[in-house]
Amino acid sequence: MPYTTRTGNEALNIDLASPPGWTYVGGDTVIGNVVRRSHIVTPDAMVTITLVGRVKTKITVKRNNGQTTSTSHYRGRWELFQTSRDTLFRGPLHLPPNSSDNPLTWSFSIDIPTRPSDQVLVGHCSEESYLPLDKEILARSTLPASFFASHRGWRTSSEAFVEYYLEAHLRYSRSGSFDDEIATFPITIRPVPPAGGFNYELQSRLLTGMAKSQRLLPGMEHAELSLKQKTQKLFGSSKVPEFRYTVEISWPYAVQLDHLVPVPIIISVQPDRTSPDISNVAQKVQLNWVSMTIKSLTNVRAPGNLTPTYTHSDSHSYSHTIGLKNAFMRLKSPIVFTTGKGNEPINIGNMLGLFFHSDGTTVGGLRTTTYDGPSPDFITYNIMNRNELQLELSLTVAEETKQFKISSGLTILPAV
Repeated sequence: MPYTTRTGNEALNIDLASPPGWTYVGGDTVIGNVVRRSHIVTPDAMVTITLVGRVKTKITVKRNNGQTTSTSHYRGRWELFQTSRDTLFRGPLHLPPNSSDNPLTWSFSIDIPTRPSDQVLVGHCSEESYLPLDKEILARSTLPASFFASHRGWRTSSEAFVEYYLEAHLRYSRSGSFDDEIATFPITIRPVPPAGGFNYELQSRLLTGMAKSQRLLPGMEHAELSLKQKTQKLFGSSKVPEFRYTVEISWPYAVQLDHLVPVPIIISVQPDRTSPDISNVAQKVQLNWVSMTIKSLTNVRAPGNLTPTYTHSDSHSYSHTIGLKNAFMRLKSPIVFTTGKGNEPINIGNMLGLFFHSDGTTVGGLRTTTYDGPSPDFITYNIMNRNELQLELSLTVAEETKQFKISSGLTILPAV
């Protein structure tokens, strides 16, 4: 189930007027030329162009039945709109040899539909779709963005993609029969952002930590502990000071690609309970690093070969490390919370310059992930892509280090 790639040669090629890497949305117009550069003489020829939009999945399942092994393939295919061929030329053609500098060209202009056509629902059942097969909902929908994902498992593998491409076709008579030339040119449809402006809405979580050490005492912050002190600490003696604290982490429910405001990751540390002998002692809590990972989860469906309502599915995930942890190594001085006066939350995302872009993430202006992820959340008929946030941070109090982990859903919205 290959993803359509660009094909063409001197016999037939497609040239677009848009610059390389250009992307489109539904309602845009694709302008270009179909070109023939090689010699041809024919009394009858036809040149056509068509725009194809489709969503395809393939699930491969290997089964071991004792002494035999079998492999089954399940395929899902949804045509997003009716593909009609536009005729650009019909008649005789003549291009002399060595005429590549003065080729035959046929211009075209194709309007991209704003949504899937009603025909997309024909021949499908609700069991094979993540979306309701309802014409009223379809009328309010938009085209799914270009997408590709694949998974290679031991027993189950899958591929899934949303693709759009132009296909040019030259059919001409020669010596009593017909020959055909075909050229293809993929185009990228970008996701449509939700209506209205975007502002970060934060969620929070409280975590608790504890340090138990003689180094919590004034003047003992970096002292070498005696054997007696180590023994008391090991057995949890009540003579060893104890400091309990809470860590509040705040992060957004959603981020939008190319948003101009850094992604907020806000951390605060507050004292909770302390031993009486250090109740009036301000403690220093050092934030060693924060690690951030986006986990993208893709689910795919395909109908059964004999019974379409018996749906096969597969899911897989891919992690994108954002690079916050490396940014801490570049700091000139460590980040320290003091539990006394002046203790304020710190917006790590703003301080380090964390941005999610359409072509990857940056921290402090440095690229940390590439153009291929993480992708915005979306649902189409047989593909569903979601994202999760995983945060991990390391704190040190009185030379005792503790790590905290949290995870939650994170909606990634497309750029405006």
